[in-house]
Amino acid sequence: MDRLGRVEGPATGPVPLAFGLLGPFEMRVAGRDVPVRSPKHRVLLAALVLHAGRVVPVRDLAEAMWGARPPQNPRRATQLAVVRLRALLDEAGAAGAIVTSADGYLIDVAPADVDIERFRRALAEADGAADPAAEATALRAALSHWRGEPLADVPSDTLQQQTVPRLRELRLYAQERRFDADLRLGRHEAVIGELVQATAEHPLRERFWGQLMTALHGAGRRADALAAYHDARRHLAEELGIDPGEEMRKVHAAILGGFRSPATGAVLLPAVPRQLPPEVSAFTGRVREVAHLDTVLLGSAGPTTIAVVSGTAGVGKTSLALHWARRTADRFPDGQLWVNLRGYDHRPAMTPGQALTLFLRALGVPGEAIPPDVEGQTGLYRSLMDGRRVLVVVDNASAAEQVRPLLPGGPGNAVVVTSRNQLTGLVAVDGAHAVPLDLFTAAEGRELLARRLGAERVRAAPVAVREIVERCAGLPLALAIAAARAAQRPSLPLAAFAGQLRAARDSLDEFASADTATDVRAVFCCSYRTLSEPAARLFRLLGLHPGPDLAGGALASLAGVPPQVLRPALDELAAAHLVTEHVEGRWTLHDLLRAYAAELVHAHDGAGERNAALRRVLDHYVHTGHAAALLIEPLREPLPLPPPDQSVTVHPPVGREAALAWFGAEYTGLLAAIERSGRGGFDTHTWQLVWTLADFQQWRGLWPDRAASLQAALEATRRLDNRTEQARAHRGLGYAYTRLHRNDDARLHLRQALNHYTDLGDPVGQGRAHHGLSYVLERRGDPRAALWHAERALDLFPPDGNRAQRARALGTVGWCHGQLGDHRQSLRRNEEALVLLAGTGDRVAEAATWDSIGYAHHHLGDHKRAIDGYETALRLRRDLGHRYGEANTLDHLGDTYEALGDTEQARRAWRGALTVLEQLREPDADRVRAKLTRLGVPAPRG
Repeated sequence: MDRLGRVEGPATGPVPLAFGLLGPFEMRVAGRDVPVRSPKHRVLLAALVLHAGRVVPVRDLAEAMWGARPPQNPRRATQLAVVRLRALLDEAGAAGAIVTSADGYLIDVAPADVDIERFRRALAEADGAADPAAEATALRAALSHWRGEPLADVPSDTLQQQTVPRLRELRLYAQERRFDADLRLGRHEAVIGELVQATAEHPLRERFWGQLMTALHGAGRRADALAAYHDARRHLAEELGIDPGEEMRKVHAAILGGFRSPATGAVLLPAVPRQLPPEVSAFTGRVREVAHLDTVLLGSAGPTTIAVVSGTAGVGKTSLALHWARRTADRFPDGQLWVNLRGYDHRPAMTPGQALTLFLRALGVPGEAIPPDVEGQTGLYRSLMDGRRVLVVVDNASAAEQVRPLLPGGPGNAVVVTSRNQLTGLVAVDGAHAVPLDLFTAAEGRELLARRLGAERVRAAPVAVREIVERCAGLPLALAIAAARAAQRPSLPLAAFAGQLRAARDSLDEFASADTATDVRAVFCCSYRTLSEPAARLFRLLGLHPGPDLAGGALASLAGVPPQVLRPALDELAAAHLVTEHVEGRWTLHDLLRAYAAELVHAHDGAGERNAALRRVLDHYVHTGHAAALLIEPLREPLPLPPPDQSVTVHPPVGREAALAWFGAEYTGLLAAIERSGRGGFDTHTWQLVWTLADFQQWRGLWPDRAASLQAALEATRRLDNRTEQARAHRGLGYAYTRLHRNDDARLHLRQALNHYTDLGDPVGQGRAHHGLSYVLERRGDPRAALWHAERALDLFPPDGNRAQRARALGTVGWCHGQLGDHRQSLRRNEEALVLLAGTGDRVAEAATWDSIGYAHHHLGDHKRAIDGYETALRLRRDLGHRYGEANTLDHLGDTYEALGDTEQARRAWRGALTVLEQLREPDADRVRAKLTRLGVPAPRG
């Protein structure tokens, strides 16, 4: 078969003709190339061949040859051109190929003898392909007919304008389909070069860019994939003034949010965050403000747009923000983030770092990959948000400095901030749009009541309704509470309810006013006065709880009653809308209600009752957290806790996963409990709560929180003059600061721990402090000093004591010997440690010991045993989710494979190590990256 698809050989009938139009014009007669030198002949033949086997009218042929400037007699000129062309074909041996008809001419050639038709038939085969491999084969066959630009040397404006664009688009369509098929087959590396060329030739074709990004990411070139996105976005902005489309943005978002599974190495794509709380039912009014938000947040294609919704407490800032966010959520396909910064709250305000941690988790970042500092968190957050369309709602901010780190940097995102402060700095410096909220008008207040109480009831009492709106000062929160109370008593005339509001004279300092019509406390008081005594007491006690919400066990402990006794009072509060079950089984209060409850508890309950309630809820957290902590790490030495009082409810989780879930749900509340206990004189609870959080914070990589918690424990134990727990806090801070790369601080705290244990005459404690100092010094690159401390630890741990503890010290001694070059001694010590570990269940130490054994065998030249050791360590560390240890073992494994000359396995191990280290933002990533570069493997920064 020749390149035009004709089977060459002796002619048995009419002379075989074949034509090529998918490139420069080609004609073959009986398998022989026949040049067509006349441009007009090429145009005439092309016009005929494009309609092979069909009559082409003379006028169409004339238009193809002369376009807008035809000769005086187009029909006669066309006939003469056909005569000359026939002479050429006769001379070439293709006499009779052009047939005359009454209307025009046709060329006697089968469609299959024209490359365009064969291209189309191959496309049809691809349509019916059974799998991606067959589809890719058919598409390659189709594209093989192309030799360049279609009709490249056919000088016809008509054909170039009417036919060539369709052919080009068909070719691009076939290319896109073929790239998709190859990508589905995992041929990422193979198509990168072609896609680079395709995007260079067609820089505005978004599908090629998306395929190139997918191929680069699939080939492990994440940074190059992100760079391709930015190149595409620049081309689109410069040429068309638009942003990338939704499909391309989704590819970009997936690449940004992809983290590797520690078990499989597969990319884990983050779920699109949908964090908006439920919208307030029967939202009323704010038509002008909603339209303003539409204009400023949806009408701009530039950088991130910001709106600051400001106004007094209870004016409906959060309700407006959530209403608008819910209404426009589909305009932000990459998700919606929401956070309450607690800027006006009796609890400590949320720091930017805490808020960023919540956002990064919602965007799919594992805890251990979250940077410890605000600058690093902000950089990672803005990188993840770049190229997305996400709505960010920042509720209850107190200052511009609290908000700025939460602002995305790239276009497409929108931010709604609510605050009692005008946040002038955000408006003046950051270009935010001010959206001030005023009180409801009388008409808006009446509409709210009508929606919640029914139009007929409101219409029947216009005077009372007007007074209710006035007494509530048009404050939406007050109106909502009043409506809820009136709705619970449908038989009570609204005039009587208005009289109750008129008679109320309690105060809420934050909303105090000489005009009782603006005193929201009167509304709260009316709701409170309707409660039964158990419900009223529970409401007051909620003002003592330090966290943002609480579950049933904490509620029961706060009240000092069993959960089944508590339930009717809790249901009563929920019915009165004084508490909300915002998550199943977890209850919360609006900040104004919390403030009111706090005032009530200090006014009505004595210090003894308040302290007893706070002690009960802290006991609940200590005892439940203690049980959960021992499920996470059974080898921990339990605290000698006294049994909880009968008034304290403790429901320990069942199983390790349930324990982790409990800590996850209670984490923010536990941090608040640590702060509140320290401030309230419950110092023993402070350090006990910090103890319970140890393994959860370490497993999640929450090192900044861990350091802050331990600092609180240290201050509490100093007030208690508890030297033993001071030593424990110092030792914990030493480890936390080591992981935060604050080695000088770590060494200082470990020295203080050692001094305390020495003064206490506690040799085991001294051993632990020496062991910690060994860890710090080895990380600082001083293995000789580290060995000295490790040996001191080994001497101090009694041979008949804790086997796992002694085994860990032995392993550290062995590792330090290895760092000093004595690998036989290292191997001997680690093998001793492995024997000691048998039956202890200490898989963390077992994994570290196998890694050290592999390291020793590697340096002794026994590479097979080294690989066995590393593979055992790797399996254990992956089972444990020990990410940093997994990366270290992969790094060592790569060294051994390189020593064996197996560069492919070395590359695979080092790439795995680099992926984990980059996720953890560990400096060791640079060392592994250099090894890959030495192998000639591209290792860009992730």
